[in-house]
Amino acid sequence: MLSASAQVTDSTTTTVHKYYYYPSSNIYFDEATGNYWYKDNTSNWVETQTLPTTITIEKTPRYSINYNGTEPWKNNAADLKKYKVKKNGTVKIKTQKDAGH
Repeated sequence: MLSASAQVTDSTTTTVHKYYYYPSSNIYFDEATGNYWYKDNTSNWVETQTLPTTITIEKTPRYSINYNGTEPWKNNAADLKKYKVKKNGTVKIKTQKDAGH
């Protein structure tokens, strides 16, 4: 029997990971490993234990997301749409109600 955090796909087990997403900085954080994912100057996603000093997230809102796998940035286009950062720095979360569903 599988735990609540696992699914069987094509005879393999994929674990659902909990990440935190910081939309104002476009950063993902994996609490289990302590790793961050961010885009570097070449627009490549980088995994690191320590963010560069040019990125600060201490005072920005974060949102819990679940992702099947270890590369949460693969859903970044959808996350950017869902967690829309306004010009004043606040975040508007687009819900299904907002989308007219």
